[in-house]
Amino acid sequence: MLRMLILGASAFALAPLAANAQQTMTPETEGSVNIEAGATIIDASQVVTRDEAKLYAESEFLQADQNDDGTVDQSEFLAYAAARAPINDPALSIPDEAIDTEGATPPETAGMEAKAETATTAEEQFAEISKGDEAISHDELVEARVAQFDEADQNDDEALDETERQQFAALAKVKAPGSTL
Repeated sequence: MLRMLILGASAFALAPLAANAQQTMTPETEGSVNIEAGATIIDASQVVTRDEAKLYAESEFLQADQNDDGTVDQSEFLAYAAARAPINDPALSIPDEAIDTEGATPPETAGMEAKAETATTAEEQFAEISKGDEAISHDELVEARVAQFDEADQNDDEALDETERQQFAALAKVKAPGSTL
């Protein structure tokens, strides 16, 4: 009897979570990607296609929009950046296999070094993505991530290989507030 009571209470407590997990996130914007239950990309280095770049942006937007008002203001963006910024970021380092035995960097990874050296702060990223406004809209974040996908897609084949995925991750990296790393 006690076991059934505990199971019933557990099911009752988990029901709202299950309902939320099954909802499809559909922002009221044209060209958005629907995120099916459980389909999220939380690591930029997982992005291979343009649609996955949009999916990644959708995931970022939903995480950053803490007050669910449909925009990400600067304080929300900075809080999101602080929460996401890893201590050691592999996205800004060039994979060992991308460097030849003489230590020269192949041309396809040269852009990664430049991006790492010219990294911007979270505040600068906010200003760039929001286009100087007081908030980032859903469309602005998706547009920024798609532009970064296009920049990373060095061979214009509409798919990112390992080196291009690392480039995209470096471009899309949300830096900690005040940090240039």
